[in-house]
Amino acid sequence: AFFDTDIMTTDNIRDIYKELIRESVFENLSDEIPYESDVTIEKIDESDELDRVYATIVVEKETQKGIIVGNRGEGIKRVGKFARQQLEIFSGKKIYLDLHVSVKKGWSKSRDGLEDQGYIF
Repeated sequence: AFFDTDIMTTDNIRDIYKELIRESVFENLSDEIPYESDVTIEKIDESDELDRVYATIVVEKETQKGIIVGNRGEGIKRVGKFARQQLEIFSGKKIYLDLHVSVKKGWSKSRDGLEDQGYIF
């Protein structure tokens, strides 16, 4: 691994994985997706050879979900492939990435919605 395991915690890793997946959304879908999207890391199952990462991309509208998923799933495949590669570079391990998209109307405009996504006030 490329980090000191004495310093890195599961919370740190979750935050880094979240940001790497979010970056993949923006890199692979350009200006189509507004900055109202976010990523939730649902679970990480770690082992010596493979980490299984379960994540959800959260958007505010069904139309945004459609853009991320794309025609025949091409958008989510592109995002997932790039994100998995970045996670593998960071972790130094193989990654299984299980990626979903969820609509939470108005999440970015309410304190509760932001707190649900892990933002602290």
